[in-house]
Amino acid sequence: MVNYCLVVPLLPGKIELSRKFVKENGGHNLEHDEFYRIAGVTREQVWIQRSPPDSGAPDLQIVSLETIDPESTLREFSTSSHPWAIRFRKFALEAFGIDFTAGLPPPLNELLVNWHVNE
Repeated sequence: MVNYCLVVPLLPGKIELSRKFVKENGGHNLEHDEFYRIAGVTREQVWIQRSPPDSGAPDLQIVSLETIDPESTLREFSTSSHPWAIRFRKFALEAFGIDFTAGLPPPLNELLVNWHVNE
């Protein structure tokens, strides 16, 4: 299992939209859980990181997905005809300005450190 993380900048004023999407479409929702099984996701965590006041930097949404194959998982998010995936792509365009239908998913992030306690 791989813990794949990504960070996306929220467009101005879209934190509440993100909260609403998660509340209505998040984990332990039948369609969400079905799609995540199809996409190979076994765990999801999502955070909002607010930028310092007056910094001009965007607020960020941080996503952690546990999956066997991150590339395959991202492809499902980009191309699936599952109703949940379609809603997610609409949300991503409105909240982040990211068009998952514009082609194949972006290249995978580069893991620089994977430290853990030796057991």
